[in-house]
Amino acid sequence: MKKKPLHLILIIFLFIGCKSLLNPVETDFSPSVSLDKLSTGKVSVPENIGSTLEDNFTREAEALIRATETDLTSYYENYLDSLKMKLKDSGYVKIKGYEAFLVDILSDQIKNDTVYLANLVTQTESKGIPLSFQYSALKNDKFYFEIECLKNNALSELIYGGIDVEFIEGAEVRYQHFDLKKKDNIKGSFKILEDNPVILNITKKGFTKGALKVKVKKTLGSNLIVEKITDSLEETKMVVKEVADTIYHLVDEKQYTLAPQLDITKGHQLTMPLSVDDLDNLLGWGFWIGLNEKDIDNYNKLFNQNLDDPLKLFAKSELTKVGLNIQLPYSLDENLIINFKNSSSDALSLNSTKTYSFFSSDSLSQDFKGELLITNKSKLYDYMITVKTVGVNVIKSKVEEEETTYTLNEYINISVVK
Repeated sequence: MKKKPLHLILIIFLFIGCKSLLNPVETDFSPSVSLDKLSTGKVSVPENIGSTLEDNFTREAEALIRATETDLTSYYENYLDSLKMKLKDSGYVKIKGYEAFLVDILSDQIKNDTVYLANLVTQTESKGIPLSFQYSALKNDKFYFEIECLKNNALSELIYGGIDVEFIEGAEVRYQHFDLKKKDNIKGSFKILEDNPVILNITKKGFTKGALKVKVKKTLGSNLIVEKITDSLEETKMVVKEVADTIYHLVDEKQYTLAPQLDITKGHQLTMPLSVDDLDNLLGWGFWIGLNEKDIDNYNKLFNQNLDDPLKLFAKSELTKVGLNIQLPYSLDENLIINFKNSSSDALSLNSTKTYSFFSSDSLSQDFKGELLITNKSKLYDYMITVKTVGVNVIKSKVEEEETTYTLNEYINISVVK
């Protein structure tokens, strides 16, 4: 109970202290800087800051391009010097195909070289479609050519004429020869008027193709012989390929006995639904009906002769339209009524008969194909009926096999004429 006055005194003291902090005793106190007078300095922003950055970027890019061009120029100057030194020492250099532009530079520096542009046997196109070859050329180059017709169909020559040959420089025809016949040989030359590509067009009319031996070269006024060489690099590796196999399946084989009309204890009518189930990518299907033992014997003879099921062979001949035209055993009996109610939209083959047929299918074909109805009208005789069904589909699979590829590398041989 004596502690309460002490607590009150402490609370009053703290209250007075805090108040004195909030209200300073000095009446003449004032802040050194008024907040109202504080302001931020103006920052000057150049109006052309965007264009300045763009100009800087442009200058840097141009400097980089100039440096790159200088490096390339320096590289090829040194490279050309080494090529010229090697030509002088050994008389021969070999460069990559994409360095063909160096040939003309060397030609100007060494004088008088000959470039062999073509020395080949080529097959023409047909129906008036031109076979074209293009060659680079500079002003004052001289082109030499020799073309020989090795092969041309005699009847085609008689009807459509021979082979037409023309050289075009830029947009100007420099040489033309029409009706080049078998064993004919033409030679010629012309001087290049301006820096233009030269195009050789070979045109053959008619439906057959011909063959020509073509030699083309050009002189650049230097003592160089230039020869283009193509090497092939063989590479063998294992690759995975998808293959599609056509498979012929004997889907069903059944025998039924049809009793005579007077035998009321057994059936004298056969109703058989025909379906081709569980075969993806179906290409076709068919059936064969044997009406007696003779049909069965003949069927077995065909099997022994061909070492394969005759119905499969019939399906293959109808589907592919190649090979032997297979005829299956066929017989009719006046006491038997045969009727197939086709429920599919599949196409019936031309060689189908009443007792055997084949149908070509597509991806929209349904499994249920139709219904086979056979009725025995005889009052005394029974019949043993044999029904075989075939289905054909494509089975896709992946196989790993060895594949050989060839990479073409082009080189240019340059040698000095001695």
